[in-house]
Amino acid sequence: MEWRMLRLLNKDRKKNGLTPLKMQDDLRTVARKHSQDMARKDYFEHVNLEGKSPSDRLQIARITEVTSGENLAKIGGYRNPTHFAEQGLMNSSGHKANILQPLYNVVGIGIVKDLRRIYYFTQSFARREVLFHKKVPKRLRLNKDLKISGEALGSVDGILYQIRLAGQKNPLSQKMIRVQQGKVSFHVEFPHSGIFEIWIFTHPKDEKSYKLCNKFEITVHEGF
Repeated sequence: MEWRMLRLLNKDRKKNGLTPLKMQDDLRTVARKHSQDMARKDYFEHVNLEGKSPSDRLQIARITEVTSGENLAKIGGYRNPTHFAEQGLMNSSGHKANILQPLYNVVGIGIVKDLRRIYYFTQSFARREVLFHKKVPKRLRLNKDLKISGEALGSVDGILYQIRLAGQKNPLSQKMIRVQQGKVSFHVEFPHSGIFEIWIFTHPKDEKSYKLCNKFEITVHEGF
């Protein structure tokens, strides 16, 4: 059902001259968890019962895209709930604006059915300049460097990454990486154990400045 909704969503975007969105597992997990939470606790809101907003949920999942949005739908009593959910979203101006937002290029879709056979749909949208092949670990041994690889989207021709101590503004080190044939690959070495942040900036072609793409917190420890 989630992949069917992606096809319907991209069909709506194609009709309006927009590029298709790519499904992302981390966004999909966030969307599924929110749909599951609504189904279990019987509510239907962007802000959950703990007061967490869509941006809060992304931050908790270590997803830091600046541009993001969320659509919700709740459908019961239909033989094809996915179709009616997407149709209902497209008939709502605010939800339609998210689906047809040109800035978005990725999405996560989570669908959960409750005991009453009511379906909860969550679409979690974002814009990504770089798609990473693997999730950055939360913990890493000091004697192992961190390898990050992925593909650059759009007009990105360079990457700048910085290593910072958690909560500090000034970087300990930084390095510029050229994008070659749309691919990105680099190693991050840490000077000592501790809690670090990796800030990743992208450089679009024909622009002078870098802009924040993503950032991760990672604990580097000694030992086996």
